Amino acid sequence: MPPALHPPRFRGLRFAAADAAAVASVFDKVLGIAALPPRAAADSPCDRFLLDDQWLEVHDAPGDTLDLGCDDLGTQRTHLRRLGIEALDGSALGCNPRLRLDAMDTGACTVDLREQASSAGSAEDGRAAAAGGADRLCGLELAVRAPERVALHWAQLFHAQSSRDDGGLPRVSLARFDLRFALAADGRTGVTALEFAAAELAPLMRNASAQGFDVCGDARRAAFSAQGIAFRLRSEP
Repeated sequence: MPPALHPPRFRGLRFAAADAAAVASVFDKVLGIAALPPRAAADSPCDRFLLDDQWLEVHDAPGDTLDLGCDDLGTQRTHLRRLGIEALDGSALGCNPRLRLDAMDTGACTVDLREQASSAGSAEDGRAAAAGGADRLCGLELAVRAPERVALHWAQLFHAQSSRDDGGLPRVSLARFDLRFALAADGRTGVTALEFAAAELAPLMRNASAQGFDVCGDARRAAFSAQGIAFRLRSEP
């Protein structure tokens, strides 16, 4: 009997923004997530961020990529082939082992799958959020052309449970991470909302207000918009 596959774990997000520097400023000044040093001299010093074992990267080029960790890359590859999807295999190109599904495969965005143990992260790579800052990215919203169909497709691709959120949007639940699918407005697809969990929302709400954002919410949930992206916050002990 083949091994059972579990929903993958969220590792990171590379997403497009019209003004990457402005979004990076929200991460830093509102959410308390410090920028990582540039990996190369030509890189921007403020485009990559680390939250414990998760990474976020914002850039001006079009296209979003989710980085997910799975239990067994070989079994996942076999599963995708049964669904008629031949993912690009990074190891065949001399790169680190990974499977890449493009937006045509997923109906939403590019997905990179890497093999990763359940205890994600390591002491040398992980970095806790600053006191009073966001703790982790716990969900995102993707604008797509057919939300219901894409959500069911993702549930099939990644052995995940599909449901609806409180607002009626189709949702796919991964390990401690929710993906919501909304109807694309004017044909514009991609990441439209990021949801962060934090032990205390009050400091983040004060930071957002101090930066001039219109914040709504209470002690358990809050939200504001910046650069066309909805930032949603939720209290999580």
